[in-house]
Amino acid sequence: MNPAILHFSRTGSVVKALFFLGVAAIAFAVAGLMHSEPMAPPPVVADVSDFALPAPPPHRDPLTPFKIPLLIIAGAACLFYAGRHGLRALTQQTAVRIEGGQLHFHSSYGADPNPLPAADIMEAICDRADRLPGEMSGSVRFGARARHGLYLRYRADGSSRELRLIDNDIDGGTEQLRRFAAQIDAWRRSAARTIPQS
Repeated sequence: MNPAILHFSRTGSVVKALFFLGVAAIAFAVAGLMHSEPMAPPPVVADVSDFALPAPPPHRDPLTPFKIPLLIIAGAACLFYAGRHGLRALTQQTAVRIEGGQLHFHSSYGADPNPLPAADIMEAICDRADRLPGEMSGSVRFGARARHGLYLRYRADGSSRELRLIDNDIDGGTEQLRRFAAQIDAWRRSAARTIPQS
């Protein structure tokens, strides 16, 4: 494998697409069941010694009006992610590549700027996901000890930004991420040598 190119993992993308499809199906099924749930029958009033006991007041869940829309929104979000991972699996696109001293990211990473000059990368760390610096997203936090990632911190518009690449998204996994991190370091050293010292 070329250490300067990261491809999306077909297996990882298929597994994630199926996972999100399953979660979407569960969310839509629960919303459908809640919508079709029949109204509860009126409470039976007990008759004891010729006087009637008052029926207890019905318990109303204050979140009832919001549950179905929230489930539909969650299901739609899961369908979006299922589609994104499914498209990655079908097209075998490049996730990131180093070319001409710049990192070119797939649009789904939302990197800004894109391409990113290697000289603007301040830190590149490949390690277990729970040991990487910065804020972890929910998907990284879940099972972080079992995952490895590449953490990139870079300069853009006078501020520091970060981006993470996770091993199960990448063909070749952790080893390919390590090779890619070594390539980034080589480009960074080369860029530092070409910058004139003041």
